[in-house]
Order: sequence, then C-alpha cells, then structure tokens
Amino acid sequence: MENAPKSNISGIPENSTVYRITMERLVRRVNIDLDRNTAEEIKTAASDLYFLFYSGIVNVNQTINKNEFMESVRLKMEYMTKTKDFSQAKTYSMLNDRLSMLYSINFMKELNSKAKNMNRNGNSNPSINSKTVEKSMEDASRKMETAHEIEKIIKDRSPGGNTGQKEGLSVESLIDLTDRAMNVENADKILTMANKLIDIMPRYTKKMRAYSNSGELAGYYKTRHISNVLSRELAMPDEIFYSKMINGFTGKEKRLLSPGAYYVLLDKSGSMYEGDKTLWSRSVALALFRIARSRGRKYFFRFFDNKPHELLYSPLDIVDNILTVEANKGTCIECALRAAIMDLENGHIADETNTIIIITDGEDRVNSSDLLRKDSRTKLITVMINGYNDGLKKISTSYMDAKLNESGALELLELARSV
Repeated sequence: MENAPKSNISGIPENSTVYRITMERLVRRVNIDLDRNTAEEIKTAASDLYFLFYSGIVNVNQTINKNEFMESVRLKMEYMTKTKDFSQAKTYSMLNDRLSMLYSINFMKELNSKAKNMNRNGNSNPSINSKTVEKSMEDASRKMETAHEIEKIIKDRSPGGNTGQKEGLSVESLIDLTDRAMNVENADKILTMANKLIDIMPRYTKKMRAYSNSGELAGYYKTRHISNVLSRELAMPDEIFYSKMINGFTGKEKRLLSPGAYYVLLDKSGSMYEGDKTLWSRSVALALFRIARSRGRKYFFRFFDNKPHELLYSPLDIVDNILTVEANKGTCIECALRAAIMDLENGHIADETNTIIIITDGEDRVNSSDLLRKDSRTKLITVMINGYNDGLKKISTSYMDAKLNESGALELLELARSV
C-alpha cells in the first residue's frame, strides 16, 4: 500500500518493546503465511486489538489513519468500543493474556483468509475492506466468547487474571478446544447452561470448611431447610429467628472421613441424543466438575455406551470430551459401574468418601448382588432420564428421576454436594 501502516491506539507506543514483542508473539502463534499485500497491516491491527482488550489504559485514536486499510480498522475499532458487547468482553479479557491473544490470533486468521480471497479476485475496493474487517472482528468475538465459557469451567475463577497455568491451559490448547467446540452442535448451549448453573450454585453451597486434626472434613453453611439447622439457631428471639428465615440459618455440614472423589459415568448411547438429554446431562457433568474442584475432591469421568470408555481426570480432557464426543451404540450400565469401582480400588481411594454419579436413560439389567458392598463408603447417585431401572435403584444411595430443566439440574447438584 502507498502509506506504511500506523497503529490506531494510544497508551502503548507502537515503537515500544512491549508492543514489538506482542506483535512477534502473535505472528509466531498464528503460524500461517500472511497475505503479502496486507501482512504489515494485519500484524499491526491484530496487535492494536490485543492491547485494546488486554489493557485498561489503551484507547482508539481519533485522528484519521492515512493508511486506507488501517483507517477501515480504526473506524471499526471505534464503533466496537462503544458497544455493550465490548464492555462485557472487556470485563473478562482485561489482564487476561490468553483471551486477548486468542481474539487477536483469530482476527489475524480470519482477516488474512478474507484478504487473500479478495486479492485473488483482484478486488481492493475500500468498502469491501471495511466489510472484511467487520466480519473478521465478529468471528473473532464469537470465538473469544466461547473460549471465555471454556475458561470459566476449567479455571474455576472469576473473569480476568492469568490463572489456570497449572492445568496447562495454554493459548494453543484454548484455541484448539475452542475451534473444536464451535464445530459441534449444542456445545455453546452446554457451556452456557453449565456456567449458569455454576453461577447459581454458590448461593446454595456457601460454607466455611476446615480440616480437623483427625483428618475429617467438617464445616458450616447457610441453609433455609429447618431440618439441617443447628439447634441453637432455633432458640433465638423472634426478631432474629424471622430475620434468619429470610437470610438463612447456620447448618452443620456432614462429617466426612475424607474428601475422596466424584466419579461421573455418563451414558452416550444413541438414545441420549433424543430431545434435551445430551444438553442437560453434559451441562450437569461440567457443573459437577466445578463442584468437585470447589470442594477439594478428585473428579473422574467416563463415557459409556455398550462398554466403558477412557477414564478422564485432566480438566482439559474432561471438558474437551464432554463438549465434543458424539453418541453411539447401546448401553451396558453394569460394565460402567464395575469399571468405576475398579478405578477407585486401583487408585487406592476406595476407603475414602467417594460418590459415583451415573446419568443414563437405559433400562439395561443390573446385577446388584456384588457391585457395592454394604460396608463400602462409596455412595451411588443414579440419575434416570425418562426411564426406570430396578437393579440400580436397589443399590443406589439416592435414585432420582431427572427433570430436564434448571431446577432439576440444581436438585442433582445439591444432592451431590450433600454426600
């Protein structure tokens, strides 16, 4: 182009070391051949956008950029920063290197692809450039939103910051998982519902926990259920009692020998794709993952159909599989339960307080005589979706018919929290 590209932002000089290093990181991570006619413009625009999302001191310049391509980017940036969507995105992208980097990398990829197509067609019309920039920003924004939903599940943290490194959640891992999730039907709905449940649950599960010298887990929490309230809470003057009826009484949490594990078995047989079964069950499985992390318990996950599939315990693998694995074949509930019990025994945590949660719609025969010993500390929660299984009911600590809605999900999550 006639004019060399100039940055469109103030607050971070384009000749500064931090700007130059950021541009180098973007180019290295995007790892594609940039369109030779627009390479410098694409790199500069992507770097500007990184800082616009990441930094609280960066603003869009008001002066016209003499470079035609960069001016179209400036105008779109100026418009974008005034939208509600950008304000919301900024709350979780600010000081979050992965999300800011992910947005910029996807913007580079989208813009580069569209620029190559445009140049191959011999079209350099400024209005086309403007539309190209806008579409690239929109596509990058959608990917960043999905990535944010994934991060919320894996990191167990509020928006912002650069936590989660110990789980190995690199930019590359996040981009790869985001791309796969966006190509799977209902993955976005599963993430949205799971995070909604997670956001609601703290109101039901706030408590103060401590480990006693004997290694037992004990604690207190707020509850409106009279049956769980400490006796002294009921012997209050009327004005205090009625206040607590509104704000919650203090309840004593069940004593547990050891925090143990949640072990989720999720049916992925073909019939589980009917209606809302998959959306509900997988959203709940992700929410259970977060409850396990908040309670300091291990979390194991297996899909099963006519056989148990791979045992998963890495946060990234768990979220990846729940979002992307498709339904298939028949159902063998007993095979799945035997695999879970064996996993707990081989993992030397069979004597701890473990909870197996099986979610299925199957009516497969279950031989209950030798699955769970009477002296076992492992609890079994059966979640039956539009079905009935007498064998499972006989050996379950809790057996519930799933209501495929938010209240049904919260009922299960509260039940899991209580055992």
